[in-house]
This record gives sequence, structure tokens and C-alpha cells, in this order.
Amino acid sequence: MLVQAASGLERMMYANQSGPLKDSTVAQVSAYVYYEAAVISKLTTNAQFKELFTKTMFDQISIDFGNYIDALARSKPKSLHHVYEWKKTGNKAARLFRLNKISEEGLSFRVNYDFLPSRSMVPASTGKRRHMFANKASIMEEGKPLVIRPKNAERLVFEIDGETVFMPKGKSVTVRRPGGSASTNQFTLAHSRFFSGRLVNESIKKSGFQKVFNSRITKALGVPSNIKKVQYSFSPNLIRSQADAALTASFGGAM
Repeated sequence: MLVQAASGLERMMYANQSGPLKDSTVAQVSAYVYYEAAVISKLTTNAQFKELFTKTMFDQISIDFGNYIDALARSKPKSLHHVYEWKKTGNKAARLFRLNKISEEGLSFRVNYDFLPSRSMVPASTGKRRHMFANKASIMEEGKPLVIRPKNAERLVFEIDGETVFMPKGKSVTVRRPGGSASTNQFTLAHSRFFSGRLVNESIKKSGFQKVFNSRITKALGVPSNIKKVQYSFSPNLIRSQADAALTASFGGAM
């Protein structure tokens, strides 16, 4: 829209002007404004800029959110133990969650999360056969009841308060809240608090994107040398291509 609004400048950049408009100063000023309008208007559709914009912010948000959950889990282990490997609550290397970036139109992006499968054995008080509870994070978060059935044996055998319990053959056991009542929906609540308050805004500021953006857009807005030369005619097509090249040069590389 900005280029369209500035399109009236195009006639002032041509050599076939007549009367008082045939002036190199008018042509140069028109070309100068047209170039900057082209850079700014193309910015939001520039793929490299969008990638820099979303990645810089998302990476910082991901770090800060992870640290936030880790600290919260260490202070309230009964609420968030389920989103870590067994007996490693609050340990960064043992997280069973991750944030995902979902691109939208323009410079927008959304953030959601998913749970990772557990890859450690369920702790056991005896040397009996152990197993993995792969979906512990999602099941405990949702507070779903867990039905345990014998798989490679006739009956279930387990310990309660130091006593061995032998279930009848083929009988299953239902655990109403496998993560405990304190863990249900606690990660969802923590996620909501982080992304609906000041924490996410502080994270965006901390990303340093504004500083990077200012330095790079200043570089892109630098007027090409041909526009600085005294002449009576400028090519709009050339100016637009120069704007594209300037954006690629400014935002196309690694940050």
C-alpha cells in the first residue's frame, strides 16, 4: 500500500517532464522517497526478515518459558513433576515439554506446546521387571485415569506400603489420578500465566530484536549511490529491485 501511495512520484522521476517540474532536484527527491517507501513496504513480505523476526523472538521466549517452568517445578514439585523424567523435576535436561512456533500471515506467529514421551524407567522399590510410562506427562496433566492390566503375566503383583499384593488372574487396577490431584492442568495453567502477562512481554524485549532491527533497517534504507547522482530520470523498476537487494543484504544472513 505504501508503494501504491508513493506511485504518484513515478511521473516526477522521468525525463519527459515539462515546465517547472523538469528539475534534477525534484527527480532525485522523488526517487529518494520512492526508494524508502519500497524498502518499508516490502519489509513485511521479505522472507528473510520474517524469519529473523520470528526466530529471534521465539528463541528467547522458549528459553525464558523453560526456565520459568523449571523454577516453578522446583518450588512446587507435586504440581509439575509429571512434565519431567522420573525424579528429575525442574531439571532442564529432563523436560518432557517443548514449545512450537506456528507461522501466520505477515509477521505474526503463534506459540503452542506438546509433551514428549518419557524414556526413563518407572522407579521401582524392588528388582522386579520395570517399564516405561511413555505418556506420563500428557496423561497426568489431563488427570486421566490409568488402567493397568497384566501383559506378559497371569496377574499383577505390586507393593503397597512394603507389602506385596497379588491381584486375581486377569484382574486390572485403575489409578484414578496417576500424577496426584495436585498435578492436573498445572502445566496448562502455568503456560497461560506466562503468555497472558508481563512475562512474555519481558521476554520479547529481552530478545534484543529491536536493536538488531534498527541497525539492519538503517542499513537497508541507505540510499543507493545512483540516486545521489544528479540526473533528470530514474527507473522505478530499478529502484524497486534495489530495495529488494538491500533487504536481502540486511536480513538475509545469519544474525
